[in-house]
Amino acid sequence: MDLQLTHSQLIRSRLNLLKSQCIIVERQRQWQDTIDPQTLVLGKVIGRGGYGVVHKGTYKGQTVAVLISYSFALPAKLLDFGKTKIPAASMGIVKDNFIEEVEVWKNLDHPNVTKMIGATISMISSNSRHKIKKPKPENNFCVVSEYLKGGSLRSYLTRHRIKKLPYKIVVRFASDIAKGLSYLHSHKVIHRDVKPENMLIDQRKTIKLADFGESEIEPLEVFIRSGERGTRGYMAPEIVSRQPYGRKCDVYSFGICLWEIYCCDMAYTFDLENLTPDIYKEMRPSIPTHCPRPLAQLMEQCWDTNPTKRPEMNDVVVVLEEIVKSEECQTMSQHPQGCFNFSRLGT
Repeated sequence: MDLQLTHSQLIRSRLNLLKSQCIIVERQRQWQDTIDPQTLVLGKVIGRGGYGVVHKGTYKGQTVAVLISYSFALPAKLLDFGKTKIPAASMGIVKDNFIEEVEVWKNLDHPNVTKMIGATISMISSNSRHKIKKPKPENNFCVVSEYLKGGSLRSYLTRHRIKKLPYKIVVRFASDIAKGLSYLHSHKVIHRDVKPENMLIDQRKTIKLADFGESEIEPLEVFIRSGERGTRGYMAPEIVSRQPYGRKCDVYSFGICLWEIYCCDMAYTFDLENLTPDIYKEMRPSIPTHCPRPLAQLMEQCWDTNPTKRPEMNDVVVVLEEIVKSEECQTMSQHPQGCFNFSRLGT
């Protein structure tokens, strides 16, 4: 059953959004850099996204990851410093979104969440080895975070696509993600873009949530938005259908990620952008027949179409802890080899 907003709920939701916008304006007025850009040195590019690039760098002698956001409003490929002029209105949106991301991320402190070191909107340091021609101060929105040399979970799964992962590792990775999301939700933070590309691996093979560009503090009322936030395939049906949504959208995304960790593959390899909401909400990857039932049940519960039927992330943590203690997990050292069926449900 789809959630419906009453008139009073809609008014309160809009008032909450207006209040949030006022808070952002005040934060922007009070903005202060929390890192010294003169001590920041950029190294090689280690990642690219729609909104900027990630460099490996050093800050005060520490190896760090440096996310330089060219724009949160326009695709990065359209923005070439010194060649493209960004409209003042667009830059205002860029700054608002950047400050909102920093405000969400800066106080997070958990073993399964990437730690932010600081942020700046000042010019790129003259010490940088990779300089940008005539950089403009307002363009250089920069977040510095801890550097995790294990790379993204997506890259890790790709490398293990054929051999698959031992069952214990599947459950441990899932537990790391669940604990990170449970922590976010306990602090009223919705990630809204949970996917393997936004999860990093440290030297101890611990998974940490990253990329808080789509994150937001959950208001008292459920969200209602005019546009999609996140990535299709991981995006909850209620978001695609423009229905009210809250933190349970992350639980849906977790369910898809759990399938991908078990199968070491992508749930969907075809374009989902043009699917209608009615078709999209019925889409699920087919669970392999040899998947242990407790894990399969957890996937199904997490990606239930009805968000009220999805478990809370702290309950997911408990379920995974029970799976870890189970005899099946103790004796099952690796996936059984077999055929993986990727057809969607109902076909």
